[in-house]
Amino acid sequence: MKLRSLIYQSVLWRGIYFASVLLLNIMIARYYEASYSGLIYFVVNNFALIVAISGLSMESGVAYYTASGEVPVLKLANFSVLWTLFSTIVVFILLEVSIYAGFIPESYAQQFFPAVCYVSGCMLVNFFTAAFYAKKNFALPNMLLALINIVLVALIPFSNGLLFSSQTYINIFFAGFLIQGVLTAILFYAKYARPALFKIPVKRDLIKIAKYSFVAFSANILFFLVYRIDYWFVEYYCSATALGNYIQVSKLAQTLFILPSIIASAVFPSIIGSGESRISEKIAIIARVLLLIYVFVCLGLAATGFWLFPFIFGKTFNEMYTSFLLLIPGVLALVMLYPVTAYYAGVKRIKINVITLCFTLGVIVAGNMIITPRYGINGAATVSSIGYIFYHIFLLSVFRKENSISYLRFYKISMADFYQLKQMIVENWKPRL
Repeated sequence: MKLRSLIYQSVLWRGIYFASVLLLNIMIARYYEASYSGLIYFVVNNFALIVAISGLSMESGVAYYTASGEVPVLKLANFSVLWTLFSTIVVFILLEVSIYAGFIPESYAQQFFPAVCYVSGCMLVNFFTAAFYAKKNFALPNMLLALINIVLVALIPFSNGLLFSSQTYINIFFAGFLIQGVLTAILFYAKYARPALFKIPVKRDLIKIAKYSFVAFSANILFFLVYRIDYWFVEYYCSATALGNYIQVSKLAQTLFILPSIIASAVFPSIIGSGESRISEKIAIIARVLLLIYVFVCLGLAATGFWLFPFIFGKTFNEMYTSFLLLIPGVLALVMLYPVTAYYAGVKRIKINVITLCFTLGVIVAGNMIITPRYGINGAATVSSIGYIFYHIFLLSVFRKENSISYLRFYKISMADFYQLKQMIVENWKPRL
């Protein structure tokens, strides 16, 4: 399949999936309001950290060897299921032991079902969507995931006692993750790995998968904490309503980061293939164009957000606006870094990203300890912005020093940047197998 078609498919189907996620998020926010929806997504955030740790980024290794063909697809699929099962059992046992030993309250026992559904479902989704993508199939997994999200959206109006209670819907919501994971796995087996004899990767293959995955593991965990560790501070120091408002601000920022990641991945092969002398110039062009685009996006949201956020999410989300304004400088700082972090990942120098993220995480943790108790979610947003700006300055200083590019050359925007970015995309999308 031609690369241009692959990129179109990726953008189209992943866009449809993200749209369904956004719609589900809005419906839950409106129905459960800020206080309760904030608690729902705080629990989801806790489970997501468990998935990130227990998964050990193994899905990246599975995706790589699915694409390369070095390990049979059936063995990789079986390994994915076994790793998910093992991780889920470990999580279940740890929850049981923690409650029995008094490390966490007995009330957390009611989260067993959501925890099992979320951890097992998300791990299966992570493994098998990565495997689908490695097979250059973006339509099937995203179509399935989006369809289940739409069903969950359609069920929300019936959770007022017509068919089931609002609490029952929460269980249905978490069960949706497990259904997504199981159906995605079944679909992959049916399409690419019809079971015959039960086979798993041999020791040599497992070592290769682990080595490839562990390289990305530390960076993924650090990215997760840099983006979301403020949730725990807000939950501890602020009200449930404030937590709900803040999580929606954070989720809005994460939604804004989707476009930079797509643009960076679309032009990255052109960057790497351009030769050392032009890499820094092309990365700077992409960063400047992203900055200009997001200046206008953020200005638009700043001008309309005061009434737009409560209109979309509901009247209880009237605390979002100020926090979003304070987060804007950090958002602008981060969007410019996407091509830079992609560059260091592409040249296998993730260590630079890891070191920078460690310092950034320290800034965010220290700032939240000092500022959030006094200034609440506005303080947390300010700290996140400062942390993202620090990340920007630190990583850009390394990049500039290595590539001998001045501040003026990196930040000076011109209309020619848009033309050159278009040329990079055209070069990358030229028909090829």
